[in-house]
Amino acid sequence: MPAFGLILLFILPALLVLGFMVLDGFSLSGWEALFAHPQFPKALALSLFTGSVATLAALTASLLIAGALFQSGDLRRLAKPLGAMLALPHLAFAVGFSILIMPSGLIARVMATLFGWASPPAFSTVHDPLGLALIVALAAKETCFLLFVLAQAFSREDRRLNLLGQTSAAQAMGHSSLSITLRLLLPQIWRELRWPLVIVFVYAASVVDMAAVLGPNQPPTLAGLAWSDINSARVENNLRGGAAALMLALVLGMAAGLISTALQALTPAFKRYATHGPSHTNFPTWLALLKWRGIAGLFAASGLVLLIVSFAQLWTFPDIIPQVMNTTAWEQIGARPDALVTSLMLGLSCAAVGLVVLVAWLETVAAKYDQVVLVLSMAFLGLPALLTGLGEYRLLLQMGYVATWQGLFIAHLLPTVAYMFILLAGPYRSFDPRWRAASDGLMAGRATFLWKIKWPLLRAPLASAAAVGFAVAFAQYVPAQLVAAGRFDTLTIEAVTLSSGGNRPLLAAFAFLLMLPPLLAFWLAEKLGRQTWGAA
Repeated sequence: MPAFGLILLFILPALLVLGFMVLDGFSLSGWEALFAHPQFPKALALSLFTGSVATLAALTASLLIAGALFQSGDLRRLAKPLGAMLALPHLAFAVGFSILIMPSGLIARVMATLFGWASPPAFSTVHDPLGLALIVALAAKETCFLLFVLAQAFSREDRRLNLLGQTSAAQAMGHSSLSITLRLLLPQIWRELRWPLVIVFVYAASVVDMAAVLGPNQPPTLAGLAWSDINSARVENNLRGGAAALMLALVLGMAAGLISTALQALTPAFKRYATHGPSHTNFPTWLALLKWRGIAGLFAASGLVLLIVSFAQLWTFPDIIPQVMNTTAWEQIGARPDALVTSLMLGLSCAAVGLVVLVAWLETVAAKYDQVVLVLSMAFLGLPALLTGLGEYRLLLQMGYVATWQGLFIAHLLPTVAYMFILLAGPYRSFDPRWRAASDGLMAGRATFLWKIKWPLLRAPLASAAAVGFAVAFAQYVPAQLVAAGRFDTLTIEAVTLSSGGNRPLLAAFAFLLMLPPLLAFWLAEKLGRQTWGAA
């Protein structure tokens, strides 16, 4: 079938990438150099600390917010703001957040006005040695992702009605909002949270671009240490970097396994709590709303400060408003739009190809084969991007595609298709077959059925998958930096490079540009996804 040939665009490269990832594991000199590195133990500890704390914080916040808002009937209102917050690339948020919290940032300026400070505080709020700034940014970003997962889990109509009935009964028995969340809601959606939690933990513990902007430097996280070695001009450092990337993947895999085992072991205690624990310990709905609004406000403030700083030519402390504003940074980007054009072309082409390939697969291949693609997609996304990016680089180097448009496209297409398949397969496969039977009874052909009935009814998931695909391809950093090999520039490469320099307006302008197209894509997806059947 043609779809099998199309899906090979994803399956074969992904399998080869997973194979190439372990090549550096056979380099004994790389492992010896890694274990001899004086920063290795602390870097590994930092990765585990930042990843686990950020994941735990995101899980706690998302459960409390989703549980309280589901019970109050307000959970569905999160759809639009969540879409916008998910569309905001991690790197753009990290840059805005760093400008917001740095010692001379907007928050410090507001406090200086209130308390009469004449100079910025002496303590470090960015690149702090414990990675606290990185943890806060990761927790805020991943809370949005987990909230999206929870909102999807609660939105299935049969489950929603069932849980609403159980919630009403529990409220009549005097159970608090927190008790209902832990006893009724969490056990019924927990299975759907496990894989997203693994992805969040792996991403948080192995992120490269956000760590470059916010994370500690001496020592860096293990991902930062590996990234520095991978980009080194010395071969021995490259081998050490590959070993570090593989070590990070192995440690994170073991950590995820231990967490899963611990959760299984805690199940009896959880059941005892469900039947005998206190029922009146409360987490008020207004506090959940306050937490949600605080996260949303942080995103809005980060975007606003990017826009302001991109025009700020002179902004001395402690003034809240820049003294001199101009468009120099934007004029520089306008004079050299290569990075923006490259990112847009990659985002649009990967989303379009991914959508065509996946729809062809879902239309022509039996559902029983979906599990193969799903497992491969989860494996691809569940591994550190540093490791999969290195595997992509090794594969494309062997094919002669490094520093070429073809290689850059393939490197962006693989994670894009993985994300899109996870999002699209479920809604597409659950399409009611009675619509097809009705169209057959009316003598409608297959093409008519698809164009007039099925795809219009599936417009929302198709548009959402395309928007996510665009955002994923648009914001890739690790594979882009490796495969581009200095020949191509994207917005993410420029933003990370500028984050270590002193041109703050130009950095803010690039980060703001990194934010706008994904936001526009999600806005268009939301508009296109609205059903108009029955309208006059």
